[in-house]
Amino acid sequence: MAVQLVLYVSAAAEMDPECELLGQMLAGLPRSARWTIKRTPGSSEPANPDLTALRSATAYVILLGADLVAPMGVEWAAAENAGVTRFAYQRSDRLASPAASAFARESGARWHRYGAAGEFATHFERALIAELVQGTPGYGLDLRVLEELASRLHELEAQERPDEEPRRGAGQGGVILPSH
Repeated sequence: MAVQLVLYVSAAAEMDPECELLGQMLAGLPRSARWTIKRTPGSSEPANPDLTALRSATAYVILLGADLVAPMGVEWAAAENAGVTRFAYQRSDRLASPAASAFARESGARWHRYGAAGEFATHFERALIAELVQGTPGYGLDLRVLEELASRLHELEAQERPDEEPRRGAGQGGVILPSH
């Protein structure tokens, strides 16, 4: 029987590429763990977040770009009050508005800064899997799913390590030529 897990994402429309990669990443995780993704309402939707889904979420992630849009602050506070595991990411190549800067500073969160959507997805996958493995039995995952997740985490960590090949250089000496 599959375990139902919920990820709540607070993100403005500018973070759509990250959200797309996040969905693809979750689809690649073990099939016996079924994910539902809930997200900050878009500009064409009512501005009230789904607080029921947020309070019962397995995890919460906030993606902060150039600005903080309503109701991201309400979602952050609701996740904190409900004790939902939170992940905070901030796009480093975007100039943050005064509201976004103040929120990031006053939130008390440890923000993971990233420069590209792929960098976010890679880091978040590792962080989420590590949380699921360490947080069980609270997440209700069975041994088979935990083994699959631990194996995936090991693969990700192996990809992160640089090759163990020794450095090669000029050895005992070299010549550096000036440019003209």
